[in-house]
Amino acid sequence: MKTESGVTHYASRNDYIQSRNTPKASELVKKSIADSSKGLEDKVQLSDEAKAKSQLASEKSGLKETVKGNLKQNKTELKKASKHLLSDAVSVAKNAFNMPGLGTAVDLASKLLPSNTPAQEVKEILSIKESPGESIGPKIIFVSGLHLAGISSDNEGLSAMAGEVDNAQHFSWKDEESILKEINRTPKNEPLVLVGHSLGGDAIVNISNKLNSFANGFRKVDLLVTLDSVGFDNDIIPKNVKKNLNYIGNKDAFFNDGPNIARNNSKTDVLNFLRSESHTEMDDSNDIQEAIFNEIDSILEAKKKENNESQMMKSFLKKMMTEMSSEDILK
Repeated sequence: MKTESGVTHYASRNDYIQSRNTPKASELVKKSIADSSKGLEDKVQLSDEAKAKSQLASEKSGLKETVKGNLKQNKTELKKASKHLLSDAVSVAKNAFNMPGLGTAVDLASKLLPSNTPAQEVKEILSIKESPGESIGPKIIFVSGLHLAGISSDNEGLSAMAGEVDNAQHFSWKDEESILKEINRTPKNEPLVLVGHSLGGDAIVNISNKLNSFANGFRKVDLLVTLDSVGFDNDIIPKNVKKNLNYIGNKDAFFNDGPNIARNNSKTDVLNFLRSESHTEMDDSNDIQEAIFNEIDSILEAKKKENNESQMMKSFLKKMMTEMSSEDILK
């Protein structure tokens, strides 16, 4: 027991030893609770780590499958693009070297081209459903070039521009026949604008040449915008094109046609612009997009004015006919 002076007295030596070595009950309870909490924290920590590792493994597996899928798709896309460029090169060679001996070599190169049937068809950027009848209104078409999964974005460049223009359409460079069908559904008095980047630029020049034929009614193209076109033989712009804006990158090693030339200067206005942007940046350039927008806006405003004047003339003639009929009746 304790005295008033703070000195503790024990009944015997054994009583002192037992009192000194035996921990208090409250301390034992605290220690037990602390040990239990530590064990629980360790278990929770281990559980969180296990979940994180499991999630990381799942993400790695998903990323691996995505990369594998993209590589497989891109391989097919690159094969198609290579075949297209090689076909252009062979066509140029045939036209430039129509000499004995060279024709055999060129024909041999033609036979070495990849098969027309790819191992796996790549889904087009936009698939147009067949629709009977006419497609009324201005026809504004954007055509993208090579689309590589995991690298190219459908939400930038020409795709984004097409989304900002009323009734505009966005196609892949591989969709030439679908584009021609869509154009031929549109009345000839409606404006036609074609904007293409990379292989898409090459495609819209091909389309313009095809439109300049008896089969397609010698259809006029109000505006042709070629953004760093990739090809070999499409630098001459046909006379059915009213205006061509041609933007060329000055530091890329692609097969760019170079400056464009009008087949008939009195019918076609060709403007060439040398740009500092890289090939992939060309269609995202703010001032290029602004120039395209202004040209399209000018064409649409002119058509709107023409329609208004035509409507006013129709109303005037209708009014005159009505008044003349009234006078005849009074007579």
